[in-house]
Amino acid sequence: MLRLSGIHTYYGNIEALKGIDLEVRPGEIVALLGANGAGKTTTLSTISGLTPPRRGSVVFDGRDLKGERPEAVVSRGLIQVPEGRHIFPGLTVMENLKMGAYLRNDKKGVADDLEYVRTLFPILASRASQTGGTLSGGEQQMLAISRALMARPRMLLLDEPSLGLAPLIIRNIFDIIRQINMEQGTTILLVEQNANLALRVAHRAYILTTGSIALSGPASDLLADEAVRKAYLGG
Repeated sequence: MLRLSGIHTYYGNIEALKGIDLEVRPGEIVALLGANGAGKTTTLSTISGLTPPRRGSVVFDGRDLKGERPEAVVSRGLIQVPEGRHIFPGLTVMENLKMGAYLRNDKKGVADDLEYVRTLFPILASRASQTGGTLSGGEQQMLAISRALMARPRMLLLDEPSLGLAPLIIRNIFDIIRQINMEQGTTILLVEQNANLALRVAHRAYILTTGSIALSGPASDLLADEAVRKAYLGG
């Protein structure tokens, strides 16, 4: 479904991604792990068209996205939930959700999806008229994911969904991530600082170190590997 081949991405003269290869198959949750500065967010930005690669290809559903603007990438069903949520703080919860569906014109489908995200995150229904900036951090993360789902993503790119959240909220968020994948069949590429938790929900995983893929494989194998745990997971 998504294939990165020989991706080199730069910030000025600094090479952030050094020829990485990565694949996400339909229906998978794939985790992308690594220390701060390893290139995880840059990988998502490269896929989304925010930081185009100098070399290599990003192919989604058989189409090379090279040269496409971020809004064109979104229109193809690749939707990113950025680190830090980036909701619209001055808009209400309902207005934020409707912004997620701005490319759609199927009113019945939009209404159905509004009802679906309310079932995923019931707290948002009771906060519908509140502005996004008044929500807690956990509620804002729920809103950011829900806004992305309103776009009917074919693939969801999640950047650090647990960042800054309490453990109970994190467990809830990850239960929902698994539910979205299982119920809707939504393919997910997950960047996450909590490597142990990410490997427990993912099917496969890649570990980045300083812009290169150091390891990859089934998530359960990486989680069980003692050497991997000591080197990358703090085990």
